Amino acid sequence: MPDDVSLAVAWYQDPEVLYYSEGGTGAVPYDADKVERMYKYLLNKGEVFIIETQTTEGWVSIGDVALCTDCLPIEIGIGEFRSKGIGGKVLDLIIEYAKFQGRDKLLVNGIYTFNDRSRRLYESRGFSALESYIDDDGNECMPMALVLK
Repeated sequence: MPDDVSLAVAWYQDPEVLYYSEGGTGAVPYDADKVERMYKYLLNKGEVFIIETQTTEGWVSIGDVALCTDCLPIEIGIGEFRSKGIGGKVLDLIIEYAKFQGRDKLLVNGIYTFNDRSRRLYESRGFSALESYIDDDGNECMPMALVLK
């Protein structure tokens, strides 16, 4: 995990990542300790995977995804790889993996309502919105669920 943490620190210092994952402006960039705590938290709830893509220079780590019982965060941490369809490919693989594990549903604990890109991604794979809620910082969040067949 230490290598994964050192890779991820830069991703979680990116203002765009923080805006969409932490609920808007004012989010504090992650340091290595906070990334490690996040990964340990997610690993206690499920599995964490590093997202890689092949470039002309070889394989490059560009983000992470976690598969847990109540959350399914996907983060493309390097800006040049966002909005390229990678998140959709990752979500397709995670859905197939969850089916292989025998899961009957997937849950996303909350997407900020201003995060249209994430909402569209999950909806494009069949996730449906559940009743929204307001988080501790006053942001409206929309949980989503997918029933697996």
